[in-house]
Amino acid sequence: MRAAIKTFFNFIHRQQDRDTGNREKFLAKSENFRLLLAANNKALETMAEMQEASRSGRVLGIAHVRAQSLKVAAGVRQMIERLCRMAPGKYEELRQVFNDIVQTMDKTLNAHAERPVGPLVLDLDDIHAGSLPETGSKMALLGEVRAKLGVRVPEGFSITASAFHLFMERTRLFDEINRLIQIHGCGTLEELQALEESIRNAIDMAPLPPELEKAMTDACEKMDDPKLAVRSSALCEDTEMASYAGQFLSMLGVKPRRLADAYRAVLASLYSATAMTYTLNRGLREDEMVMAVGCMEMVRAVAGGVIYTRFPMGDNNRRIVINAVRGLPCAVVDGSTQADSFVIDRKTLDVVDKEIAEKSVRYVLGRDGRIGKEKLYGEASVTPAISDEDAVRLAKIAARIEEHFRHPQDIEWAMKRNGQIYILQCRPLAVCKLPASPPPDDDADRLFALLSGCIPASPGAASGYVVKVETDSDMLRFPDGAVLLARTAKPQLSALLPRASALITEYGSAAGHLANVSREFGIPALIGAPGAMERLSGVSIVTVNGTTGTIYLGHREQQIVNAAARNEPRRATDVSQALEGVMQYVSPLSLTDPESPDFRPEMCRSLHDITRFCHEKGVAEMFAMGDRPSGSARRLKTDRHMQYWLVDIGGGTSGSDEDKAIGLEDVRSNPMQALWKGMTAIPWDGPPPACAKGFMSVLTTAAQTPGLAPGAANSMGERNYFIVGRNYCNLQSRFGFHFCTIEGFAGDDPGENYALFQFQGGGADMARRNIRTRMVADILERRGFIVEVREDSLFARLERVSRPAVEQAMAILGYLLMHTRQIDMAMADPEAERRYREKFDTDIAAILADIATEPDTARYLS
Repeated sequence: MRAAIKTFFNFIHRQQDRDTGNREKFLAKSENFRLLLAANNKALETMAEMQEASRSGRVLGIAHVRAQSLKVAAGVRQMIERLCRMAPGKYEELRQVFNDIVQTMDKTLNAHAERPVGPLVLDLDDIHAGSLPETGSKMALLGEVRAKLGVRVPEGFSITASAFHLFMERTRLFDEINRLIQIHGCGTLEELQALEESIRNAIDMAPLPPELEKAMTDACEKMDDPKLAVRSSALCEDTEMASYAGQFLSMLGVKPRRLADAYRAVLASLYSATAMTYTLNRGLREDEMVMAVGCMEMVRAVAGGVIYTRFPMGDNNRRIVINAVRGLPCAVVDGSTQADSFVIDRKTLDVVDKEIAEKSVRYVLGRDGRIGKEKLYGEASVTPAISDEDAVRLAKIAARIEEHFRHPQDIEWAMKRNGQIYILQCRPLAVCKLPASPPPDDDADRLFALLSGCIPASPGAASGYVVKVETDSDMLRFPDGAVLLARTAKPQLSALLPRASALITEYGSAAGHLANVSREFGIPALIGAPGAMERLSGVSIVTVNGTTGTIYLGHREQQIVNAAARNEPRRATDVSQALEGVMQYVSPLSLTDPESPDFRPEMCRSLHDITRFCHEKGVAEMFAMGDRPSGSARRLKTDRHMQYWLVDIGGGTSGSDEDKAIGLEDVRSNPMQALWKGMTAIPWDGPPPACAKGFMSVLTTAAQTPGLAPGAANSMGERNYFIVGRNYCNLQSRFGFHFCTIEGFAGDDPGENYALFQFQGGGADMARRNIRTRMVADILERRGFIVEVREDSLFARLERVSRPAVEQAMAILGYLLMHTRQIDMAMADPEAERRYREKFDTDIAAILADIATEPDTARYLS
């Protein structure tokens, strides 16, 4: 690119025009036109990225959507600036049209959550279901069951959403966090971990507002030397749409003097790598995340656990499932040990089934407020955590809570030594719907079963390579589509679930946080597969059936077919809606006919319209006769049906500048000659025969954009032009619905050489256009190009190669330009694609062989 720019600036030294003023004007106009084209290509590339993301449902954060919107707007602004410099005073109204569109986009993208204005701290006695906007669902529901049902809930208070906003705004942390997100990005786990550390450091260093610190101190003084559980209660947490199970931080045994530090730590967990992964994959807006914090007195529990008021995997509505461990209930939710399981008939309140696990550890609250982890041995490890009578009492409480909220519940509980039961959390429970019972395994499947009787935690079946995760480094290296195998069901592993095909852990509970998130993401999971780490050592591919609790060797297709289908993620997410909203002002194209009286700046309704207008008017200004040196824009004399125009920016042609037309024999630009050879070496066979569906799809496209239809009365099919220098060539070409840019520089320094290809469009439906684009991409990749494909848009680049290599690359691009147009209509089946692929490979090989025999060229360097 530097060499091409150098060619432009050298133009003035080569111009022979006597009118120095016109020569300088033309030089400036040429440079502005080149920059307009470069901005046009960047803007269209970003638009294609946004369109692909909108159609594919790819995981995005609102920060990415905002960054892409700014990027495309910057490209369009650059086009306007360059057009206005080409024709001063002629297109100034474009600036206001652009500003109006961008302001509308900005309103669409801005966070729309209203900032609450309320107390900084609320006592639990004052909290109820209506308090959710201030306290978050976790604390609001606890306040509700305590007030309305008389259920025991520990004493406590909530540090509200108003407090969060006060802290974040007073310290300008919102701006700092947005800046850090832009710096680090959110595309990979490594980026998210770096982002987490930066945000945590920023929050740790921020002082609490004095009024907030006083409100927290006053709330603690109302309690008798408490040891606090400081727990997240984000406004997005524990809802029907998203549980955020285990994604945020809870700190146990916190003394009042350490509350400020604990509060900051819980706030920082809003931006942890695991929480951000969850946010992105649930399509929630990270800029609208608000963290309230619940502070409750710790319960000195002898037992605790989780209750599901419905069986989470299936339609068995008659059962209440209670999971219990000795000590604090955190051992259940963090997956550190197996849990006892009690199944209660909700009508008779009988214990109809129970399994007593070997519990390896328990967590206890020490007198100093610290949480201790104690190993359990012998009889202590196999003694039931609770009695059947305790299980029935828990079931009664759970049934009342479900009845009150009229929705299945996921309830965390703790029991004191005196038998008093406390509810620590209740939230909506998502229940997976299973199909009819799958058929039993056939002989082959039974033969390949590696482990059976594992604890199902999330239904469905999937296969993949087994990858053990035991360290943080293992997490960073975890590949897409692998089966995640771990020792314990740590909540941190949820960051890998969007990339995993299935999950296996040796220890944990189906009631734990990781199991919860697996079900939300629709990932087949077995949590409780003792011996799996050793049994699967050395095994390559396995199939995991999360419905039946079995692991099979290899890929077992029938298991995947028979198993329950995955839960489909929500399609209309907050981020997808924001993206769709902003795309209304980015991609629609209504200005299609330059000859129409409506082809005016004030008729631009989108950024795409502005790019179309700027490009068309830029071409018109470039070819205007008024202030250019004579002969600078000339028609190319060819025997082709299409008309081509040529602008020489220095050394690209020979002959008289007075000639209004120029023959190919006078073109001295090496890359253009190579490009033209590719375009003309093999005659085009004409439009391919289209099947009925292909023809109808073209008619549909023509109806949607009549100004682009072949034969329509506009200049789109006429403005095909070359900009050339001695070693440079740029071709802007349109054939009906097809848009193409080819650019190349072929000098003696390989470090400056390159060939570019940008292609988009087609008259057929999107599926056929995509097939055509992927085929062209494969052809170019096999010849050394770096290729990016976004639906029907293709961007290819070859650089740092010899001059002959660029020339041969330009010949390939010229051939593809002419011979791939309209074949999207014929892309109805794999056989058609195969025929075209074979023909193109054969033709390109012949062209390259011919070029290799010419003087001063070398064979293509792949």
